Parts: sequence; structure tokens; C-alpha cells
Amino acid sequence: MNFFFSRTKSLSLWFLPILLGVGLIVLIINGYQEIQRVKLLAQKRGTLIQFNQKLNFKNEEMYREISRLKYDPIYVEEIARKEFGLVKPDEIIFFLDEGHTKEASRNVSGTQFNQRR
Repeated sequence: MNFFFSRTKSLSLWFLPILLGVGLIVLIINGYQEIQRVKLLAQKRGTLIQFNQKLNFKNEEMYREISRLKYDPIYVEEIARKEFGLVKPDEIIFFLDEGHTKEASRNVSGTQFNQRR
């Protein structure tokens, strides 16, 4: 009986440090992987923060644009002139080309233009 206890005691003296060593190695490897994962998540977070800031800036610009389109008729007229080439009935448009001045009207021939005056 005494032999059995001494043998298990000597095995446990060897088994416990080996088990602790293996556990420590597993924790170190797993910890390194988790550190890499945290670094990757921090990079993604930074990218998302920058993207979010850009989207917020665009949102603010769009809200300002919507507000101007709703409440500023002069701005609406300016947009209509730029995007659709609209002019008032009594306006004359001049296109400057290489220092020469030419008179032009949109979709109206010269005879029609003179008749309209």
C-alpha cells in the first residue's frame, strides 16, 4: 500500500508541472491570436469611424441642399439655369469663344429670334 501512494505521488509531481506547462503554452498562443484579432478590429473601427464621418458630412450637405431647394427660389432658379439651360424670355445669352462674341439663343433660329423681339 505504501508503494502505491509513493508512486502516485511521484507521478503527480511530474504530471502537474507538465500539465501547467502545456496549459501555459496554449494560453500564450491563444493570447497572441487574440492580440492580433484586437489589432485588426481596431483598424476596422478606425476605418468605419472615418467612413461614418464622411457620411455625416454628406448628410449635412444634403440637408442644406434640401433646405435651399425648399425655401430659396433664387437657388432653384440658379439650378434650373445651370442644369437645364433655362433662360428668362427677355434674356439674351452670349457665348464667348476665343475672344469673339457671338449672340445665341437656345433652340431658336435667327429669323425666329428677330421675330420674337
